[in-house]
Amino acid sequence: MTYWTPRTTTSSPRTHRLALAAVAIVALALASPSVAKTLKIATGAPDGTAWMKLLRQAGADVEKATKGRVTLRFYPGGTQGDDRDVLRKMRIGQLHGGTVRTGVFGGIYPDIQLFNLPMVFRDLGEVDAVRKIMDPVLIEGLAEAGFIAFGIAEVGMAYAMSTKQASSIADARRLKVWSPQGDVPAARTLEAFGISPIPLTIAEVLHGLTSGAIDTVAAPPVAVLPLLWHTRLKYVLDLPFMYIYSPLVVSEGSLRGIDPADLAVLHRALGGAVAEADRLNRADHDAAWRALRSQRLEFLTPSPAEVKEWRTVAATAMQIWVDEGLISRPMYERLNSVLAKIRAGHASKAIARPADAGN
Repeated sequence: MTYWTPRTTTSSPRTHRLALAAVAIVALALASPSVAKTLKIATGAPDGTAWMKLLRQAGADVEKATKGRVTLRFYPGGTQGDDRDVLRKMRIGQLHGGTVRTGVFGGIYPDIQLFNLPMVFRDLGEVDAVRKIMDPVLIEGLAEAGFIAFGIAEVGMAYAMSTKQASSIADARRLKVWSPQGDVPAARTLEAFGISPIPLTIAEVLHGLTSGAIDTVAAPPVAVLPLLWHTRLKYVLDLPFMYIYSPLVVSEGSLRGIDPADLAVLHRALGGAVAEADRLNRADHDAAWRALRSQRLEFLTPSPAEVKEWRTVAATAMQIWVDEGLISRPMYERLNSVLAKIRAGHASKAIARPADAGN
């Protein structure tokens, strides 16, 4: 899997660190006798979904290839609590891993939230180009923080959806906007836009929309539909607000005693499952976008002036993230450098096309 195997044959500091991390994992496995291991992994995905089918197939493959030395036990549907509960249980050994949203790592490895920066991406094409370069960097950072990641799975681009019509920031400031409970970056982002966040758990959102406690959410279409939030919404602002994704991680300590060959099997199986989920989630995102249109929600197109204002304030919000340590300045600057090169390349291609067409 590309997350674990550098494509280049030349030496670099990052490649060297990845090699050292791989050696450390092998040394960890060799430090104690090989034992049978059951890894308990939680996820919020309901049983029977494509994601759970991929995970269960990966579990079957691991058990077969290791002859039962490594087995995976999954806890779907949020039965182990929310993401913060999952992380807490990982720390005390009740769970070994989970698919969790990036915000729970805020006090451990803040930079995993890098792609969540508000409006940092203009479209999913930019996301794909950046992730090819930056995913391995973030996965390496998680490893240094004590979490072995088997990849990152896309959830989708979040859009503002409301019961009330609003396309400008001035309009948005009159709305009652949901913020995920305990999600500091989300709350600080809304505050930067001059919007007072209303914190609720995900389970409370539908009731909040029904009762009028909130009238606006920012979420990916793939989340809005199964949670039935769309049944209480009327408008969608057609402007990408934030990219949402989740890593699949296990605690480094949970891998102690596993034979190196069995570790390799585990990485291949779970890494493959995450990569396939990432691919399928993109298709699901596009299908959910079309489904929202079929539900007769009205799509609002902001004017160029409104888009410019949203992006100007978003830049201020991103700076707040950096100033308050929600992400590190070096990682923020690195992301901006990568984006600048990508956008310069796209601009060059756009300029070249007319001349190319005439040849």
